[in-house]
Amino acid sequence: MLHIAHHVRASAIAGVGLFSSEFVPAGSVIYTCDPRTTRIIADAEIASYPLQVRDSILRYCYRGRGIHRLSGAYYFCIDDARFFNHSDTPNCLWQEDRECYIAVGDIAAGTELTCDYFDFNEPEDIPYLRAPRVAA
Repeated sequence: MLHIAHHVRASAIAGVGLFSSEFVPAGSVIYTCDPRTTRIIADAEIASYPLQVRDSILRYCYRGRGIHRLSGAYYFCIDDARFFNHSDTPNCLWQEDRECYIAVGDIAAGTELTCDYFDFNEPEDIPYLRAPRVAA
């Protein structure tokens, strides 16, 4: 669930992206996992849709990572969080213990919000991106 004023528009990163509509101070919570805004969709249900619908849904789905990994289903954010784009140097940092993204630093209004897709995907799910960081 997004906790800040935001908008979706064209992105220089890829297609469309999620942008802050307000100044966000460093450390502010931007997004929290909330079952009210995340739907779990079975593979069989996705397969039952026409190809164009399937492609549209899968573009914004993920299987999860670690203990949250789904088998035979996907997570689908029904709010605008699905428009976060990936960055190797994201301005939103995942806080595992709080299950939320926080602002890494101050974020000016109009800035695209980015995250690291490897926070919620296994490497094999997104082979077109670089290898995940290894904790030191």
